[in-house]
Amino acid sequence: MRQATNAAKLFDQIVAETPPQLKKQLDMSFAIADKLDATLKERGMTQREFARMIGHSEAEVSRWLSGTHNFTLSTLVNISVVLGVDVLNI
Repeated sequence: MRQATNAAKLFDQIVAETPPQLKKQLDMSFAIADKLDATLKERGMTQREFARMIGHSEAEVSRWLSGTHNFTLSTLVNISVVLGVDVLNI
């Protein structure tokens, strides 16, 4: 039980020390990954099928869905065009 408490305290400390820009970047990356995952599931599309459609490897699509990928604007536009959905709303 004590280890869990120490781990929770350490986690809270790390979160508190994380710069707001990095927190926002992670929030946005996970939101994009969630949107992409939901869209693929909604259409019954596999990662492999989507990878072929967009011209990237299945491994790269898997990284996108992990939520930690640093997307380029070009990639976001390409995903939006191929799927016909806005993955980023400003």
